[in-house]
Amino acid sequence: MAHHRSLGRGLAASVALSALLLNVSCSVNPATGQQQLAFYNEEEEIQLGRESDEEIVASVGLYDDPELQAYVEGLGKKLAAESERPNLPWSFKVLDDPAVNAFALPGGYIYVTRGLLTHMGSEAELSGVIGHEIGHVTARHGVNQASKQMLAMLGVGLISVLDEDLGTVAGVASLGLGLLFLKYSRD
Repeated sequence: MAHHRSLGRGLAASVALSALLLNVSCSVNPATGQQQLAFYNEEEEIQLGRESDEEIVASVGLYDDPELQAYVEGLGKKLAAESERPNLPWSFKVLDDPAVNAFALPGGYIYVTRGLLTHMGSEAELSGVIGHEIGHVTARHGVNQASKQMLAMLGVGLISVLDEDLGTVAGVASLGLGLLFLKYSRD
């Protein structure tokens, strides 16, 4: 009986904390005008992207072609200037990776791989890819995803603190949440 009472209190506390955080952690999505979860302000978003940028460049490396880097940077900045967030410190880089990929980080950090560039038939195609990634940054998809992860981990942590028996289950759940959010970060 005591176990069920403890579980009920833990669940109630988690729901209350989640509701509070959702209420105070919403911002207006600049692309849609709708409310969205965001634990990071714009300055923190830029810092998050900057830190991740350093890690990506160190681990993958930039493609060694200054002219191509300048071309992609110039095209990207031209497109970003027309976005809902033209004042971000936009950065566009070509990574030395044969995979066909492009992705965006919070704060305006956008990457295309040399593998992707080999499949581009025109500037219009590359503009479409870069524009798509600009859309992710403009809509703050990375910030929203990071905020959801933080909220989920807070809930798991709170449950494990409030109920020792659920601590192990919460640990396993946190691994599952990590995998779930990893899947959605690729969408």
